[in-house]
Amino acid sequence: MVMTDAPAVLTEGLRVRLGSTQVLDGVDLRVERGDLYGLLGRNGAGKTTSMRAFLGLLPRAQGRCEIFGAAAAHLHRCPEPIAVALDPPGLDDTLTVRQNLELARLRGGIRDGRSVDEALELVGLSHRAHHRGDRLSHGQGRRAAVARALVGQPRLLVMDEPLSGLDPEGVEILIELFRRLTQEEGVTVVLSSHHLREVEAVCTRVGMIEAGRTVLEGEVAGLLADAGDGLRVVCSQAVAARAILEKASGVSELREREEGGRVVLRARIDGTVVPAALLEQLVAAGSEVEEFVRERASLVDVFQRAVRDASSEAAA
Repeated sequence: MVMTDAPAVLTEGLRVRLGSTQVLDGVDLRVERGDLYGLLGRNGAGKTTSMRAFLGLLPRAQGRCEIFGAAAAHLHRCPEPIAVALDPPGLDDTLTVRQNLELARLRGGIRDGRSVDEALELVGLSHRAHHRGDRLSHGQGRRAAVARALVGQPRLLVMDEPLSGLDPEGVEILIELFRRLTQEEGVTVVLSSHHLREVEAVCTRVGMIEAGRTVLEGEVAGLLADAGDGLRVVCSQAVAARAILEKASGVSELREREEGGRVVLRARIDGTVVPAALLEQLVAAGSEVEEFVRERASLVDVFQRAVRDASSEAAA
């Protein structure tokens, strides 16, 4: 029986083997209704496979996969309309953009909700409505696929790399569109991406996959707060500076590298660190500080730490 209060997407212990290769080996995701959720990971990490599995497109997937409480193998029982824009976009190049969307509307039996014209306007492709699919750029093809998914009244929108290949204007159009869909219409949006900085600007929650496993999941704001800020120090006397930073409370993950002939020290700092006081210590120790920059944590930092932690656990 489908539970109407179930999460929009739920996977537990998701595993997929393709031939002799274990592509997914423990993907656990929970997308709540109304989330703008980013599924993150490097190329080949398993993002696309995870999406295809919870959409019921990989029948050999093992583990629990549900959408709005309906098992992936029985999505015809799903109580809410869902829409998908996978990679590649899958447009018929012999048809115009408008015809592709009209065909999707007819095949899906869609009679109510957003029209073809409205969907094209939302993604900024009204001027390309009468162009054939083979006359679109890569980025325009992705936007057309998103428009096709928006026809009707989807309550869950699942998209694979929708921002890939887009120019800056296209990225801004889609980011603002996704934000509006969740905030104003309550649509749940799930998008995969390896562009962490763009996702950080729009997503409320993220799940991170590395080598076919979930390594971290949570609210973006909380993950950034837990990561702590970064510190970048450029100085002539790196040995003296390192000695201070290694002993300082609240300073961790100290790294040293050479950039442009200068020694650069980087570290993470938590909320207990007073940057001004730390700078005074470095100066007093004769570090000859040239630069002292506090850098706000990003999803790149969060992801890199999660990958390091996962690698350490696997090696232990």
